[in-house]
Amino acid sequence: MKTSYWALILTFIACIAGGLVWSANHYHNKAIEYKKQRDENAMALDSAMATISDMQKRQRDVAELDARYTKELAGC
Repeated sequence: MKTSYWALILTFIACIAGGLVWSANHYHNKAIEYKKQRDENAMALDSAMATISDMQKRQRDVAELDARYTKELAGC
């Protein structure tokens, strides 16, 4: 009878240890996945910000040309 208690206790401890290992592995993989998503989104944001900056620069250049040509036409 004493042996069966020890077997039961060892089985319980093994199940707890296995559950802890599974949980650690699961959450570690989730953390890696979230980090990858974060990095991809950061790169997409940087690309979008660069595109917006380029478009604003072009818009200022076109506005400058428009103002210059409007001034020339007004002088005619």
